[in-house]
Amino acid sequence: MRRGFTIIELVMVVAILGILLGIVTTAAAGAIRQARSKKASACCAIVQAAFETYYAQKGKWPGGIESKITGDKTNSEGRQDRSDDDLYVLDPGDVDDMMRDILREYKNGNPCLDISGLFVSRYQGNKRSRDRGLDFMTAIRGTKKDAHGQKMTTSQMHFGYPESDHGYFRHFKVIYSKPTDQMKVKTHDDEWNNVNEGCCR
Repeated sequence: MRRGFTIIELVMVVAILGILLGIVTTAAAGAIRQARSKKASACCAIVQAAFETYYAQKGKWPGGIESKITGDKTNSEGRQDRSDDDLYVLDPGDVDDMMRDILREYKNGNPCLDISGLFVSRYQGNKRSRDRGLDFMTAIRGTKKDAHGQKMTTSQMHFGYPESDHGYFRHFKVIYSKPTDQMKVKTHDDEWNNVNEGCCR
């Protein structure tokens, strides 16, 4: 006569499955965070390369930034996070202006940016709104995943990277050094130490 499972055996099987599921879920979550972190770093790298190329070609930064960060203008975030009044953290709107200049160059046949890796979010008109970002090529083509269900124009776009914890959009942190006329593109999680290392010029 064939014997069925006892309650204890069933409980043990369920417990083992629960443990295995927990291990797999934790590993998957870690892999997702790591992938998003690499995506964020890649976004910063391609944007910094674009700024560097633009500067090398034209002898100035895109977006007319020099006129916005010279003179007596200071930046409270720069002073708070690092005791150096010569470092200036660009406003997100200034970074967007720089990126739109880069994209205009791309449209005019000067591809100083690898747009295949660019990450954007639709402008919401609310600084506190949190929006999921999209790959640039997906955004300009339109997608059903986008709540608006339509193509984005560059004037509607914010430029940034995917936040590693939840996959939300975050702005680049672009730091300008006045004495050296250098810029560094970073994520908000990056350390401020050695900020001038690897700056683009």
